[in-house]
Amino acid sequence: HKVACVAHPSLLSSCSPVTVAHAAYFSQQPQDQVVVSGQSVTLPCVIVGYRGMVQWTKDGLALGGERDLPGWTRYSLMGDALSGEHSLLIDSAELADDAVYECQATQAALRSHRAKLTVLVPPTDPVVEGGPVVKLKAHTPHNLTCRASGAKPAAEITWYRDGEIQESAVYSKTFMDDGKRELAVSMLPIIPEDKDSGRTYTCRVINPAAPAGRQTSVTVSVQREYSISSTCSNPASGMGHSVV
Repeated sequence: HKVACVAHPSLLSSCSPVTVAHAAYFSQQPQDQVVVSGQSVTLPCVIVGYRGMVQWTKDGLALGGERDLPGWTRYSLMGDALSGEHSLLIDSAELADDAVYECQATQAALRSHRAKLTVLVPPTDPVVEGGPVVKLKAHTPHNLTCRASGAKPAAEITWYRDGEIQESAVYSKTFMDDGKRELAVSMLPIIPEDKDSGRTYTCRVINPAAPAGRQTSVTVSVQREYSISSTCSNPASGMGHSVV
């Protein structure tokens, strides 16, 4: 209780005890977070001075007011509800969890910050077209092509020839059908020579979800060019000529 004093025309002052209600407020709110798929993550939400229903929304969809969140098997509310703790635990995050979340104290018309959860996904093992042995013709231009799919964000691709980095590759990326993961493609132009037969080309891919990287190697087999000559005799003239 606090004491409030008010002035009155006929009195010097009038004092009486009044009760001051404290409005509910967030002491902890969710913030943007980044998580690698398969990891668990907690979005904090602590509300002081509130005992009503609390619910979370995901991209605007209400997840429900029960703490075990039926229908969302990997989601649950954590902490002591009587202490205002309503943090959202997401177990083994998946790409489907990549969304915007909000904690709401519905009866107090309170809404938390909108928090973006970004789920990172590693790329699949890279695939080099024509591997494991790529057959080429000598002196004929060819693009070694490496693909890495399913990554979020798109994988970075680096080429190596016998362990030496190659800088001339052409890189592109496109979104997959889900609109979140990406397919990355790198084409390395080469003009193979006879001496290149047996060389190893390695395609290495990385992204934030797979910082150690993944790689695939292929061996180049170069078909040599042969020049065939023969000498034919012309009995009539007694002279020969060469045919190539």
